[in-house]
Amino acid sequence: MSDATPSPEVREALEELQQYLADALPPLVVADSVRLLLRYPPELIATSIHAWGLGQRSQSVPLSDYLYHGAKKIYMMIDFKLVPPEPFEEFMTNLKASLLDYCPEADREILTGSLEHLSDPANVPTTQVDLIFRQSVAVKRPLAASARDTSTAAAAAAAAAAAGSGNFVGPGGVPITEGQFRGLRRISLLLERLEAEAVEGDLSKDSKRGKLLTTRALSVAARHSESSEELDQNLQRLRSLGLEVSTEDVFRALGQVTPAWVAPAGTEAQKLPPRPHSALETMRRLVTQTDDPVEVDKRYQELVRAAVERLNEGSLAQGVAMLDLAEQLAADKKVESAAVEAARRKGDQNLDFERLKKFAEIPEQHPLLRRVLNYFHALNPSALFDALVGEGRRDRRRLILLLLEVHGDAARQAALDRLRLAFTPGSGDEEFYFRRNMLYLLRRLPRNQKDSLDEEIGIFVRHADPRLPQHMVKEGVAGLGLIKHEKAEKALVQLMEEIELELNVTQDPPPNAKDMKAELDRIAAALARFGTVGAHKALIDHAFTRKAEYGNPMARLAEFAGQDLTRDEEAVKRMLEALRAAAPFKVFGLALHRSYENVVYLVQALSSTPTEGVKSAYDALVKRFPEQEFAKAAAKSLQTFASGRATTDGAAEPVGSLSGDLSLFGVPSLVQSLAESQVSGTLTLKSPKGEPFATIILRQGKLGSCQTNKLFGDEAFYQLLERPLPGTFLLVRQPEGARETQAVALRDVLPLTLEGLRRYDEFQLANAVTPDDMMLKPTEVKPTAPKDETDGILVKDLWTAVGSGATPRQCETIVAADSYRIRRMLVHWVEQGSLIAG
Repeated sequence: MSDATPSPEVREALEELQQYLADALPPLVVADSVRLLLRYPPELIATSIHAWGLGQRSQSVPLSDYLYHGAKKIYMMIDFKLVPPEPFEEFMTNLKASLLDYCPEADREILTGSLEHLSDPANVPTTQVDLIFRQSVAVKRPLAASARDTSTAAAAAAAAAAAGSGNFVGPGGVPITEGQFRGLRRISLLLERLEAEAVEGDLSKDSKRGKLLTTRALSVAARHSESSEELDQNLQRLRSLGLEVSTEDVFRALGQVTPAWVAPAGTEAQKLPPRPHSALETMRRLVTQTDDPVEVDKRYQELVRAAVERLNEGSLAQGVAMLDLAEQLAADKKVESAAVEAARRKGDQNLDFERLKKFAEIPEQHPLLRRVLNYFHALNPSALFDALVGEGRRDRRRLILLLLEVHGDAARQAALDRLRLAFTPGSGDEEFYFRRNMLYLLRRLPRNQKDSLDEEIGIFVRHADPRLPQHMVKEGVAGLGLIKHEKAEKALVQLMEEIELELNVTQDPPPNAKDMKAELDRIAAALARFGTVGAHKALIDHAFTRKAEYGNPMARLAEFAGQDLTRDEEAVKRMLEALRAAAPFKVFGLALHRSYENVVYLVQALSSTPTEGVKSAYDALVKRFPEQEFAKAAAKSLQTFASGRATTDGAAEPVGSLSGDLSLFGVPSLVQSLAESQVSGTLTLKSPKGEPFATIILRQGKLGSCQTNKLFGDEAFYQLLERPLPGTFLLVRQPEGARETQAVALRDVLPLTLEGLRRYDEFQLANAVTPDDMMLKPTEVKPTAPKDETDGILVKDLWTAVGSGATPRQCETIVAADSYRIRRMLVHWVEQGSLIAG
């Protein structure tokens, strides 16, 4: 059937075969060409393999290895079930004979033995460009293991043995490091799995498993690509499998495996050098490793877009880490200023503002969220203030104010600057609403020690003028009520007196009388919360005037409800006298009715003041008028007094606690925050069902102990960072002065966190190579432990578990070690050929 001049169809098939031998095309793509060539004499393929091998040769790799590689690549077609088995077996027998004809005499015996073991399961396929299948039979001549020659278990073992002397060599005999060798091996293993999935049709865009595998492959390929050329080469291999991947996909993949923790701004941890091959360092390398300025700018934009995506998906710490990297690249002038400005100016347009709102509603998230807002021009304080002016939508105003709160002192100072300005002539609603919002920010944000208290009180007083719109007056009064200072108290009392004077007229009431009465309500509430004798007296004096012009002054006494007035004997005495005077009385056994409203107000005012006089007065009301509402309220207060639940001054405060959602905080950020606050207490982590799965003991911000499942101490803490779980947390603070029952060795949290995050990085790489559900089986290659693993019992237990058929995830539940150590050993055994996919 052979022709002297191959047809165009055959020539095209031979060209595809050459690309397949060089791993530029996967088996699935070249299957049709191989099936075509099987119809021709085996000599045709043998000649093509020989020609390809001559073009690939180096001094370190003999021709016989390239011939073996070609035979193995052809044999893989039957492994993948891409060719019919019946004619194939006979074809392979003849192909082996043809290849032996091309083999040098000195190596023919070696090749003969290798070809006899062509179907051995230890010969694991690879898809790495210029990787070749090495012969697995024992030979007398030295085998210089290529850095990318890790296909068979025996070749991997030879390479691993060479690692002891540092003799890793790449194509053409170029020496490489052990780290490079491991990276290349991992990429090879991942691409093999992707190829197998592609054959089974599981890599569609809608395939969850396909997306997961692709994300992992992108992450590993990027982190082990030392140059832009290597990255392009690895991406091209993924594209050959039918996957549409780009550098932006790489940034997305790396963003998903970035640790969910960011060093607090200004701390020493923020100045630490990046971890080699970490996700963030890989992103930095991706942006800067190309010499094309246009490509640098493009990748910078992709980095920022990927950060925005992580934020929109709820991963605040990961998004912040990526934007921090963007800031560093800009500060180091690694990117053109125009590209940086474009990202800052337009990058926020894709932000999910509902997600930002959820972040902003949690004060503990503000330091991180502030770093996001400061990156984008449209979200800095000045731009947000400009956006607030004239904004007619209430929900949008509330969001802008919430984001300004995140900015903290910077927003407060900006608000002060605007409130210092005098009202402009003819000021209208727009300015009034804007000032109201500034007053809101001023009272919401904590005062800087450098801020003038007198000036701030003056600003609130000036805007609490009852002649101004009520929405602004309300904020002025609320602001004064929050300043627990005698000057603020005096200002409130003076405002009350001025309003009383305005309302106490014999002629027609002022046109804004209704608004003035509403302001009296607010001032009364503010004075009641002050808790001082002077504030109490001012409110009681106002209530006892009982002038209808003021609205309902007695009703304002109810603002005392919930406060224990025991120490203010004069205030209690005056209200008890008023209560007895206002209570109904009986004549000849008949209760003379009068307005009971004042009785209700006085009972409410004293409802949290458990003095003997109050108890006696309440008891009398209950006995004499049991059916009246005020008596029922008095009875309820007496029950509270009897139970001892009422809080009295000088009583010990209950032990504080803190709870929240782990998905919003994250264990690293949560524990670091507690450490910075020097908290002492017990932190319990619970599953979404409320079941505890970890306990952390903190003493003055240091780690006392940690436990999760079978793990204790540092390893348990690392596990919580390596495999973050959803759920909630509860911190129960240790009471002041409490003593330890036993001595506890305390550890600084930050070094443990940094080590845990390093393990998280390594675990993500290892998890990509040996995923949770991967089935592994031992080979004849003897397993060895990683160089720094000294726990022989752990090694034995893990080998027994995986040998019994346990998946990597199951191994983590069987063996008492953190996920990083277990997965690292499994990857080590896969790399050296002791384990293969089962």
